[in-house]
Amino acid sequence: MLFRFLVFLYPVIRTLGPATAALLLIAGISLIGYAVLRQPGLWSWLAAGACLLSAGLLALLCHSYHWWLFKLRPHGSLFIPIK
Repeated sequence: MLFRFLVFLYPVIRTLGPATAALLLIAGISLIGYAVLRQPGLWSWLAAGACLLSAGLLALLCHSYHWWLFKLRPHGSLFIPIK
């Protein structure tokens, strides 16, 4: 099921994935700056951590997308994604 979901999302991950990861990284860094300068509350730090974690995971997915497809493929059949 995860394999089919990744194959379905291939055009979205290939085109929008790196840009979204970069925007999440910028948002995380901005939230850290906001938490340091303006509001030292816990929610700002949690939001910054969530943005940075999601940016890292999305960047990892975009970088090693074909490896994930290879590892999650159905066994017994050969799947070669067509570009």
